Amino acid sequence: MTQKTITKEQAKRFLLLKQGLLGKKKFKSKQGAYEYIRQAGCIQYDPIDVCGKNAELALQSRVEGFKNTDLEELLYQDRKLVDYY
Repeated sequence: MTQKTITKEQAKRFLLLKQGLLGKKKFKSKQGAYEYIRQAGCIQYDPIDVCGKNAELALQSRVEGFKNTDLEELLYQDRKLVDYY
């Protein structure tokens, strides 16, 4: 097997792109929130709200047009996501 080497800059860029934190937002609205969570594998859902719920803050920074109600709908109405601990 051939070993490939990447630079730290390439690794950093890859991780930021994968997390949706570099470039234009490619995820949009409620469906985009669902697609991002599927891509990421999971997000931490914590109902404590000091300055915003953690999951909502994470999605707002990555999903264009995300509304706080989108996550609740995906979890408890659409049942596309699972809330577990």
